[in-house]
Amino acid sequence: MTQARKILAFDTSSLTGIVVAFEFDERGPRIVAEWSLSLETSRHSERLLWTIDTVLQSAGWTLKDLSALAVGVGPGSFTGLRIGITTAGMLAAQMNLPVVPISSLALLARGAGEFLREAGALDSKLKKSLEKTLVLACTDATKGEWFTLMGPLAALDGCIVMPEDGLAGVWAKSVSEKTLPPEQVFEAAKQYLKKNASARWLAVGQSVERYEAEFKTLPAKRRISLLSAFDRVRPSTLAKLASEAIQQGFSRDFSTLRPRYLRDSEAEVKLKKGLLKASPVDKTAGIA
Repeated sequence: MTQARKILAFDTSSLTGIVVAFEFDERGPRIVAEWSLSLETSRHSERLLWTIDTVLQSAGWTLKDLSALAVGVGPGSFTGLRIGITTAGMLAAQMNLPVVPISSLALLARGAGEFLREAGALDSKLKKSLEKTLVLACTDATKGEWFTLMGPLAALDGCIVMPEDGLAGVWAKSVSEKTLPPEQVFEAAKQYLKKNASARWLAVGQSVERYEAEFKTLPAKRRISLLSAFDRVRPSTLAKLASEAIQQGFSRDFSTLRPRYLRDSEAEVKLKKGLLKASPVDKTAGIA
């Protein structure tokens, strides 16, 4: 049996952040310590490093014990993502560690999917049609749009992070990850449900809580509802996705880490419109 590798993973893309320390070998991940933090009542920058230190102490580890880092790269909160990714990059550079990027929406969706399968194991009727269940993971992108992951439950197992810019990733073709206005989300969902008459649907994420009335345009009898406790990112799911990524060999150098915004930031929009001056450091990027 090979020696277990020690991994630290965290996601700060939403109002509920998680930090988890886990060991990983051929048997899979084993969580050693975890911490969930509400970012609604405190600043990300004030809580994240403290939480990382607390989790490492709880595990009895130091940064020198780690084999890799994993971090949620979005889509999600601009501020949360920048702080999470900057922290991951700083620690990776300091300790010369590879970094595993994780889609924050895949993290949310796969956690909900895990719960569905757990429930399906106890309910034969639910289990029969479970894999065709349409999973919608939606978070508020502001400006009347949502960051949206959409796809059948069976395909979510093939989603960790999108390959992009020549960097490796794992993503199922039948699952989309886009910024969309709500009406396009609902139209696509209705088309899927029309083509798959026996399929049900499940929605998770911040947008579901804020816009519950809008989701009533989808067929209520085919909806699967979760308790609020399972409508959040799960440390166990983050450990699972990170271990899958490591197994499939697409850890990245810290210098390649980028937030996955799915659209330009406000500053980038203004730059393209000529409303901001280009950065004297990097005129192509335009933002120092």
